[in-house]
Formats: sequence, structure tokens, C-alpha cells
Amino acid sequence: MAFEPHNKNITEALRTPTENVVNKEEEALTIPSYQDTTEKTQNYTFSLQPSVRKKLTAVSKEQGFPSASSFLNSLIKGL
Repeated sequence: MAFEPHNKNITEALRTPTENVVNKEEEALTIPSYQDTTEKTQNYTFSLQPSVRKKLTAVSKEQGFPSASSFLNSLIKGL
């Protein structure tokens, strides 16, 4: 099989290697809205930078969650 330099399929394949192509839809983060659940919770401790904590609190309030921890729980549960 000879290489045809003017073949559009070959040219496009060489221009964008498939292993480096990223599907943006798969990387999109879906932020959940608050839904009351009855599952029991357990306390855990983790550290955040103060600026990240402010953003987390703001996003959780925008989405209607009663707390940042319930927002994180719902977000991670949906992954």
C-alpha cells in the first residue's frame, strides 16, 4: 500500500493522533441540585484551603444544599 500525500483521511489522521484527542463531553462536570436523602451519614475530617472552602460554600448554596458537606456528598456520589 502506497502513501498518498493528498488523501484527506490520511492527512487528518496524521494531524490529530487519536490517543491525544480528548472528548470534552466525558470531562464535563455535572453539578447536582439538592435532593433530600435518608441515608445515614458519618463525620470525616479533611483539609481545604480557605479560598477553596469559600467557593465550595458558595456553590453549595447556589445549588440549594443545606451545607457544603451535603453538596460534596452528592457530587462525589454522582461520579
